[in-house]
Amino acid sequence: MSQQGISSQVAPVETTGRATTPVSRAANIATWIMLGVFPLALALFILSASFVHNSLAYDFRHAYLPAAHALVHNESPYTGLDDPDLALETAYVYPPLVGYALIPFTPLSTDAASVIATLIAIALLFGALLVLDVRDWRCFGALALWAPWINAVHTASTSALLAFACALAWRYRATVGPLATSLGLGIAAKLVLWPLFAWTLSTRRVRATVWASVVAFTFLLLSWSAIPGELEHYPALLRRLAQLEAEKSYSLAAVFATVGLGGALARILGVAVGVALIAACVELGRRGDDFRSFVCALAAVLAFTPVLWQHYLVLLLVPLAIARPRFSAIWLVPTILWIAPRTDNGTGIETLLPVLVTGFLLAFLLTPTRPLEALRSQLGARP
Repeated sequence: MSQQGISSQVAPVETTGRATTPVSRAANIATWIMLGVFPLALALFILSASFVHNSLAYDFRHAYLPAAHALVHNESPYTGLDDPDLALETAYVYPPLVGYALIPFTPLSTDAASVIATLIAIALLFGALLVLDVRDWRCFGALALWAPWINAVHTASTSALLAFACALAWRYRATVGPLATSLGLGIAAKLVLWPLFAWTLSTRRVRATVWASVVAFTFLLLSWSAIPGELEHYPALLRRLAQLEAEKSYSLAAVFATVGLGGALARILGVAVGVALIAACVELGRRGDDFRSFVCALAAVLAFTPVLWQHYLVLLLVPLAIARPRFSAIWLVPTILWIAPRTDNGTGIETLLPVLVTGFLLAFLLTPTRPLEALRSQLGARP
């Protein structure tokens, strides 16, 4: 399915050329302020304040860069199961590939490396829009207003990299090499992207799936082989991390716990939602609905993640950019998440808000548009 077939016709707000009336001129000025000046000022304020307080690129500064330093000295980047860093959310808990990729940053000072990492995170997130042929500047401004975008940039987390990898996978879905490379490296960087294999298999991209598996396995094997013994320790580390953070984050386990279904039942229900999304992905793929199959796979990534923070939700920019490459009000929906805390999941509606916003966006993206367009066409043709 082509991008033009996915995107419904949205009448763009004219922002170029000479304004013909005072009202249109005022609308253009308001648009520039809301989606141009304000996002830039907001980002500069938050990031400069973070730099002053030594929290810029928080995840990079406290987890990724120390892991790279450890690998340079032939040491393990991982902590013990009872290490306080796990509870403080500053431990390195990713496959070794990310740490090895960041070794070039180790000669730099922490502040200099953090600034560069922040700029790279911004470039990756905006680059994802460019890869998906988004050229409407208002979409970039709207994205910069998302709380998950600010969170991803402030932490310089791997979520920016994963969003870019998913954008590449969609853009080059018809070419085996680029699709396999982007998907394989994305999974090798963070295993949570594995549900995308359901999309590639169900849409009969068997060769790409095989080669993506080879790429992921090769990089995982090479990176783990350099730190003997840690691979056996890694699953226990992830289980311990889930015990400490799952119900503090915005994961489905935390959401179910908020409504009184905690413990093992919450985890089982979360897995059940993920399985249902995988089943929907496979069924839509078999029907030839490439886009909605892809959306369900991305939704399954978020559903299966045992620990989910706000910055994970930047993955939603990928299907939204595919479906709406021109600005419309749907681009502003994730700004609601400013109400929810960034460091924990809050209480009550604060915990539920990310899943509600995500659910609304997914419902919008998964709703077929062709019948509605046909109905509008028929109504418009009537005398």
